Formats: sequence, C-alpha cells, structure tokens
Amino acid sequence: MEALKMSQNLVRKAYEIEDKALGSYLNAMRILRLYGMELEHLESVIKKVLIDTLIHKELMSSLLKIYEEVARREGEVLKEVEGLTPSAIEKALIAKVLKEHLVIESDMIELYREIARTTQHKVFTDLAEALARNEEEHHRIIKDLIDKYQK
Repeated sequence: MEALKMSQNLVRKAYEIEDKALGSYLNAMRILRLYGMELEHLESVIKKVLIDTLIHKELMSSLLKIYEEVARREGEVLKEVEGLTPSAIEKALIAKVLKEHLVIESDMIELYREIARTTQHKVFTDLAEALARNEEEHHRIIKDLIDKYQK
C-alpha cells in the first residue's frame, strides 16, 4: 500500500508539471501570434508538443482517479478471496467462468492491438501496446488458474 501511495504522489507531481507546461506552451503560442511572428515551423512544433502535453496531463489525471479507486477497493477485493477453499463443484464452476473470461481477455488483446495500429498519437500507440501486453499477461494467469482448478 505504501508503494501505491508513493506512486500516486509521483503521478500527482507529474500532473502538476504537465499542467504548468501546458500553460507555458499556450502562453508561448499567444506571444508568437501577438508579435505576428512568421515562425510556421516553430508554431507547428509547439502545437505538437502542446497536444502531447495535454494528453500527458489528462492521462495523469486519469491515473490519479484510478489510484484512488484501487486504494479504496484493494482491501475489499483481497478480503473476498482470502482463505477460499472451493469444493470440486465450485472448482468446476470457477474453471468454467475463467474460460469465459479468457475469451474476453483475447478480445481485449486484439482491440488494444487494433488501437495501437490505428491511432495517430505515439503516446496512445505506446499505451495501447502496453495494455495489450498486460492483457496477454492476464491471459496467461487465467490459463494457469484454469489448469489449477480443472485438476
């Protein structure tokens, strides 16, 4: 839980820095226009960085919300699964439910790969690829659980 709190603080700091950077880039754009400078290339670069910074800021904002939700629900989830010793019938049911979930994980892997292939922003491509890898990990874990409960 302490590591979660430390990460949350780092994400909050990243959000604050991205927010300041966004304001600074917007101000730079205003100054360029105010002085009527013909710096088309510089302006296009600043626009790209500005859009990336906006994406970063919004991702950090979303991560903060996710951290809060995880912190709120983590104990509740762990408490529910703690000390479970399922019967043979329950094991069969668990395996059945997990097999159904395996299909969902496969669908999510393909969806994230498709997002990675079609998005125009590198940040989104990288994020979608990372999410696809994470779903692949879930897929392996669920397969291992199915093997465990089918025995």
